[in-house]
Amino acid sequence: MKTNKHYLLFLVSILTFQFNFAQSAPIIIDGLFDDWNAGLTTFTDATETTSGVDFLELQVTNDADYLYIKIKADKEFDLTEGTTIRSFFLHLDTDNDAATGDNVRSDYGAELSIDFANRIVYNNFAGTPDAEVRFADIEFRPAPTVTSEEFEFAISRDAIPDGVNALFPSSTIKLLLENREDSDWVPNVGSVFTYTFDETPTTPYTLIDFDKTDNSFIRVMAYNALQDGLLNSSRVDDFERIIKAAKPDIVGFIESSNTSATFVKSLFDTWFPLGTADGWYVEKHGGEVTVSRWEITQRWDSLTRQFPVLIDLPESYGIDLLYTNAHLNCCGADDARQDQVDQYAAFILDAKSPGGDITLPQNTPFIYSGDLNLVGLSQQLTTLVTGDIQNTGTYGAGGKLDWDNTDLHEENALQSDINMGYTWRSDTSSFPTGKLDFIIFSDYILTSEKSFVIQTEVMSNDRLNMYGLTANDSSTASDHFPVIADFSIDKTLSTPEASLITNTVYPNPTFGNINVSFKDYKQYIINVYDITGNSILSTEIENNRVLLNIDSVASGIYFLRVQDKELGNSQTIKIIKE
Repeated sequence: MKTNKHYLLFLVSILTFQFNFAQSAPIIIDGLFDDWNAGLTTFTDATETTSGVDFLELQVTNDADYLYIKIKADKEFDLTEGTTIRSFFLHLDTDNDAATGDNVRSDYGAELSIDFANRIVYNNFAGTPDAEVRFADIEFRPAPTVTSEEFEFAISRDAIPDGVNALFPSSTIKLLLENREDSDWVPNVGSVFTYTFDETPTTPYTLIDFDKTDNSFIRVMAYNALQDGLLNSSRVDDFERIIKAAKPDIVGFIESSNTSATFVKSLFDTWFPLGTADGWYVEKHGGEVTVSRWEITQRWDSLTRQFPVLIDLPESYGIDLLYTNAHLNCCGADDARQDQVDQYAAFILDAKSPGGDITLPQNTPFIYSGDLNLVGLSQQLTTLVTGDIQNTGTYGAGGKLDWDNTDLHEENALQSDINMGYTWRSDTSSFPTGKLDFIIFSDYILTSEKSFVIQTEVMSNDRLNMYGLTANDSSTASDHFPVIADFSIDKTLSTPEASLITNTVYPNPTFGNINVSFKDYKQYIINVYDITGNSILSTEIENNRVLLNIDSVASGIYFLRVQDKELGNSQTIKIIKE
């Protein structure tokens, strides 16, 4: 405990330093921090010896709507779970008068104090000391939702937490961080951090158009339907308007345990008739329901709360798509979530090599999306992106997940109409808004052309009318917002022209014999695998063609893998046995 700080309070109270700078800036609350710069108002604290978390920096700026604050520490901590710091406060002296509000220090009278670990917001205006209000009452918008060394958050400048007193009656405020676990202040005793709002207009947020910029792009939507919302007659119309406005090609619904695939198909065939004999394709695994305009040819049911399927894209794409719809365990279940993401990383590493549970053709694009409930340790997201498996005894050593042995890409989908990246909001909850819904993908072969989150409550009437929406559609449908991303496929990586095999693989489908022609007369290793990854045929040849016979195997989908014995490069293609 650094009790000397309280002693210094007595000695140096007359030596208070003022930090009073201002610069308005358009900040995006997305947890990336790339729009914060050294030119913004910053207080840098001295590095201190502590067994806990040492706060290093406090930054502040504003625009016309929000006060933006960023805090930085020397190690990762959880902002609102209380697992790393159990007693951590932000105090705002919003009238710049130490004699009013809560006397948290002789030089600070806080009209607002946020107890992060216990998720309590204290409203300390005259006559209402220590009155508790909600995060929603001040429009508190933080990021990220997982542990981090840095956090950014927004507080509404128009907030009236108690319904009477404006939160910011003065153009000048004072900010103070307090870590009660080790008596750490930022700024320390003897210094005051004062900020004056800058009313210089900032660049307005660029609204995101819902429409695809190219009809060939593949649109994926991740959507938590909240307790079988599609079955709820009072909510299904809201879902219909949102789905029609978004026009997705693939949808991953979760929290749909009692919703049948047949029922979801009937909704989509009614909402979006495809004009084909089969209509929409729907597969279900527990509470995960996956909808696709293209045929789902394979599914894997072995992963916990994660549902991979193979989608048969049209020939123009040159390759199929592996899509995984996920709903990881919620809340304090860090161990369970880590086990689940370890499973997925091992699944993808298996898919990139022959044998095992799955064998994919080389460069098969893959997308992972859903409500991932990432509200604890950041390691879970790290594993999904980097393949850094934690339970190596069960799932193997881990490794880079993309085809070029690099990290996957976590899409930074922002709200279509405001400068925020949160995907969950419940104004009656003790938790603030957060990013719980993600889209992660192989950016070696896929490019994200556009992404956005739909929250109808923040859209203008003109925008709502443009897309056939109503103001309460998203909040009525679910407490999660749909996350949408458009993808293009790199045709140079997906087409067979960049492969070992010529265009001649016939017949496919086959009743037994397959003729395969190669570009060069060389030595090749040939294997045919079933959908579980078991080899049903293996041979080596030195030729530029081969006749394979799979007459004895059952009808279904198989994978032909050809490897150049000298160079080691390989190609895998799908074949169908009738």
